[in-house]
Amino acid sequence: MNKTEMYAFITKNPMGYMATVDGNKPHVRGMGCFRADEDGIIYFTSHPKNVCKQLLANPETEVCYFANGTQLRVSGRVEELKDNAIKQAVVDKYPFLKPNIEKFGLDHMAIFRLKPVEASTWSMQNMTGGITPVDLS
Repeated sequence: MNKTEMYAFITKNPMGYMATVDGNKPHVRGMGCFRADEDGIIYFTSHPKNVCKQLLANPETEVCYFANGTQLRVSGRVEELKDNAIKQAVVDKYPFLKPNIEKFGLDHMAIFRLKPVEASTWSMQNMTGGITPVDLS
């Protein structure tokens, strides 16, 4: 899998499982991505949530996607984006967010961009082949 195929896989299967840490305790939760392309993988949450606090304290993360017998793991460092245009685009795409934004404003929302530094796949179709690195060049 190359970088273009990786972003296409994530776009087609946007629900992944993100790992963070709080102190020395790991936490994993489902996270849907808003967008995945050459600019990175965009996730959204809200500032009061623990996942936001954990990413701000330690921006190193790994997200695992799984679909059709293929597992894709993407590792890197997130950065928080303060761009209200992206926040509004997220709200427009996911209308269930509107009540919270109307009540608390766009500053309530946290947007994170993951720039992959490492990625690998594993396939149930090729179980003897092991883990295959994704070419991120």
